[in-house]
Amino acid sequence: MSREILRVPVGFQHPKDDEGEYIAGGHRKPLRYTDEALKTAYQVYENVSEGSPVSPIFSTADELRDWLVAQGFSREQALEFCAVGHIPSFVFRTLS
Repeated sequence: MSREILRVPVGFQHPKDDEGEYIAGGHRKPLRYTDEALKTAYQVYENVSEGSPVSPIFSTADELRDWLVAQGFSREQALEFCAVGHIPSFVFRTLS
């Protein structure tokens, strides 16, 4: 996988270092200790490394889907991504 949809609280701020860069994986501990009932929003994270956000936070799955379409996903791809919650960056196929 290379992208996943995480449930986050509205207004969640992924931790940053002193230079203002996202700290890879910095979201894990704060989200682990956040009440699930507060995780009402959606955000796309890359997860090839420890993970950092690659989208704004969206209040609804519909807003996220519309953003994905605006980023170049087909509507069908966006619907599938939202339904499954993760998407690979690429797939290898061997030629016979």
